[in-house]
Order: sequence, then C-alpha cells, then structure tokens
Amino acid sequence: MTLNRRHFLAALTASAGVLSLGGRAFAQAPFVIPTYGGTWAKFWEEVLLPGFTKATGIQGQLDVGLGKDFVSKIRAGGAASPYSVFMGNENIAAMLRAEGFFEPLDLTKVPNAAKLHEGLMNPENNGLRGIVSPIGLAYRTDMIQTPPKSWTDLWTNPEFKGRIGLYQIGNTGALLFLRLAGKLFGSGDMDIDTAFTKIAELAPFTQASWSGEVATALMRGDVAIAPVDWTEIMTLQDKGAPVEIVVPTEGVLAYEQSFNIVKTGAAKDQAHAYINYLIDADVQSNMAKTFYTSPVNTASTVDAALAKRIPITGDAMSKIIRFDWDKYVEIAADVADRWNREIG
Repeated sequence: MTLNRRHFLAALTASAGVLSLGGRAFAQAPFVIPTYGGTWAKFWEEVLLPGFTKATGIQGQLDVGLGKDFVSKIRAGGAASPYSVFMGNENIAAMLRAEGFFEPLDLTKVPNAAKLHEGLMNPENNGLRGIVSPIGLAYRTDMIQTPPKSWTDLWTNPEFKGRIGLYQIGNTGALLFLRLAGKLFGSGDMDIDTAFTKIAELAPFTQASWSGEVATALMRGDVAIAPVDWTEIMTLQDKGAPVEIVVPTEGVLAYEQSFNIVKTGAAKDQAHAYINYLIDADVQSNMAKTFYTSPVNTASTVDAALAKRIPITGDAMSKIIRFDWDKYVEIAADVADRWNREIG
C-alpha cells in the first residue's frame, strides 16, 4: 500500500497517546544531529559539533545522510523519531510539517532567532531557515560572449540555446526554477502550466540531479550556463575554472536549509539549543568562509574579500526570491509526475 499524507496524519493521531511514554523511554538516548556528507560532515565533526558542546555542554551524535533519509527515519520512527531536530530544504520540511511531524519553535529557547534576516522565520514559528545558499546564473567565461543579466536571458539570448544546464525534478533547484518561470511569465509562482510551457521552450538542455553534477558539466564544458549555487561556483573558481556567477536583475533563488523541532523527538531542549547555536553570528560567519553560504544572522560579518565573492549578504538578503512551500505540498506529487512525463 502506498502511504499518503492522510495515512501519516492518521498514524500520528493514533500514536498521540503514547508520545509521553516514548519521551520517557528515550530520555537517555543520545541527541542525534542529522547532517549531510562530504564537506558538510567534515565541518560538523571538526568545527560545529565541538563548538556546540563547548558552548552548551550537550553531547551530540551525528547522523550523516541525505534529506530524504532524514524524512524516511522520522516517518518510520512513528511516535519515537530518532531525531528531535530536522534539517532539510524548506520544500521538504513543508511536506513533513503538513503531515504533523513538527511543532513550533519555543523562541524563548532560541534567542538568536531575533537576529535573523527578514523572511527566514516561518509563519507561527514553524521552523526557520538556518543555512542559505543563494543560486544565481553561472556561466563559462570562455564560452559565453554576452554574460547574462536576467533570468529571462535564458530564453532570449540565442547564444545559450542548447547549452543550458538545469536540475532534474528530484532536486529542489528544479522546483525553484519551475516556480520562478511561473512568476516571470505567468500569473504567479503557482502558475505551473505556464512554467512547464516556458521550460519546454528551453529544450534541448542538460539535466543534473545535484549541484555538484551541474558544476562538473560546467567544468567539462558540457553546458555553458546554468542556475547554480555560489558554493559550487566559488569552489570551481578556487580550482582555477573559468566560471563566473551573477545576481540576476530579478533576484536570486536559494537553497534554504530548514530547521524544525520534531514533535515525536525526545530531546526538545537540546534541539532548541542546537538551532540557537547554529544561527549564532560567529557560527554563521564560519560557515560563510567554509561553504560560501550567506549568513542568516544580522550580526554576522564577512571580510571585504569574501563579501566580493558572495554578494548576497547583509541587506542584499532581500534579493532572495522565496516561495510559500506550504501551499505547494498538495500539488508536489502531480508536478513531479508531470515533469517526468513532459520534460523527462
């Protein structure tokens, strides 16, 4: 049987009576912190987790994986999630939120939340976006004569035809670009019909499943231009690749890592402390140096050299184009199916 949102809500409601028992049973369980692999895991192991323990006295245990792994474990955990805090792209978090797995943040336990840039706290304190990786238009400087200035240049500059890279629908980047197309050319970001029509006009284009794959395609010259996050492009530049990235006139998209309190987790106080530490001004500055992310804390600073490379900082955070993912949850499955049928 395929479980849908209603099934998960029913299961959660049925298990409500044993939540308190589950909490006592896991009172001595380690505080498990989900994070991603590669450079992310290295930073968590060597910098973030030791700093968190030093600042709070809380011992954490990392669980390295992908967002889809964290979702599966929370769902499978039923009334006793292995996590008390969830980390994942906001569109993924919105899905779990709709299924009833999260509870609002207690902001008395997250004082750093008061320093967040506008738009990073979800309505009614239902999670916050704690790591922001802006997405601009990246291109090969040796393959493009006229650098892009606008997202619409993808459609109007004949130089880009057949040389564009996009994400597959399984990547949040594809959803962001799809909704951007609806916003640019249709009645709004939920105008999916117009978005599909406009993206089809860009064909043929190369699809990639994750940011590193797009970066590799740029590195090889398989594509000349693509929506990519600053992290990947700055890393390529560090390796000497002839790539550049611009802030389009309409603004940037962004991977926004959402942090939420899991209702069925046992370590709520530790989870609040972890989120508060993660959005600390100094922690965010360190992340910017490591990942080229944009600090979410208004008190964070980046030096002048770094600020030139990651322009979406400080007041420029207002250039991020955001969408309401809570409204999108109901159509997410249909959109993915349509993408696979019409785009491939």
